[in-house]
Amino acid sequence: MDVISLDEAALRPKVAQKMDAYRALSPNNRLTIGLYCRGRLYVFGDPEEENRRLYDIGSVSKTATAHLVLKLCGEGLLDLHSPVDRYLPLKKGKYPTLYQLLTHTAGYHHLTPIEVTVPSLVLHGYARKNLYEACTVQTIIRCLERRRLISPKVRYGYSDFAFAILAAVVETATNTPFSIIFEEFVQKDLGLVNTVVQADSQCRQPLAADGRRVLPFWVWKKENPYIAGGGMTSNIEDMLHYVALQIESEVPDITAAHAVCRQSAPKNGNHLVCLGWHTYKRSNQLWHVGGVGTFRSSVIVNKKRQLGVVVLGNAKGKTSANVHYIAKMLYSELKNKRIRLTMEKGLDE
Repeated sequence: MDVISLDEAALRPKVAQKMDAYRALSPNNRLTIGLYCRGRLYVFGDPEEENRRLYDIGSVSKTATAHLVLKLCGEGLLDLHSPVDRYLPLKKGKYPTLYQLLTHTAGYHHLTPIEVTVPSLVLHGYARKNLYEACTVQTIIRCLERRRLISPKVRYGYSDFAFAILAAVVETATNTPFSIIFEEFVQKDLGLVNTVVQADSQCRQPLAADGRRVLPFWVWKKENPYIAGGGMTSNIEDMLHYVALQIESEVPDITAAHAVCRQSAPKNGNHLVCLGWHTYKRSNQLWHVGGVGTFRSSVIVNKKRQLGVVVLGNAKGKTSANVHYIAKMLYSELKNKRIRLTMEKGLDE
């Protein structure tokens, strides 16, 4: 599927100004934007140049983990409604099911486990260092067992920990290191050939700067189960193909993840959760945002309308919300036919 180059002149001025403002916040800020519209892929700028820019996609990785878990369920290796102690060597206790973990309804707070997250936040802050850099499957097992006497409440709580548990389960069920099976699934099953668990920071430019001080990348060791929740690096072409997959595929591993969880809704009454994805009431949108270090990502998909938006950003941490705001603005423009998709870069209408 060819990618069509668009000029930002195809946008209304107020939208283009918002994108320019993001880039202007510091000299090294980067923003790469792609659109999907009824079977066609578009990128603002030169597609070849934009594809060379690799971005950490953060929690968008969770959606791919959900698809992997659903594939293993279809193969009979996992059962969505079984508790995790069916697969992990845990002391007897009360543990969440795979379904609760996938839908963020295991009741975990976003800082769980605090014995891992809080010391790292205090010492290093969020953007400077991977909170979970030293974690292994054994870390996850210890943290689970410390909470084994508390019955998991079925309530929404967005959780990186939940997806690290899922990685440990997948690793045990397949007898394969999670980073290996995850990368293989993403590249072969999903067809995202440029999407990897990237440990080499030299391959991960550009990097946003905070004045003269360059903020480091999050480092991911291959044995770290938190890769499932935020460890992937990708480019705009792969992310657009991922959007196309969500819209065009009828494979159960993909479509089953779009089902809305009815057991518990987030406090925001308009916000619903699916398996790895999020959605809204009275809306056909699927969406997810991601953020690690200075990288931010936003993916919005509407299967019914056959529309999608991907925004990949790299900027100072205080601008984190801007990427999703830009994505939502672009989605609205696309839905309301206010983007001139006939205006390819360097050409007049």
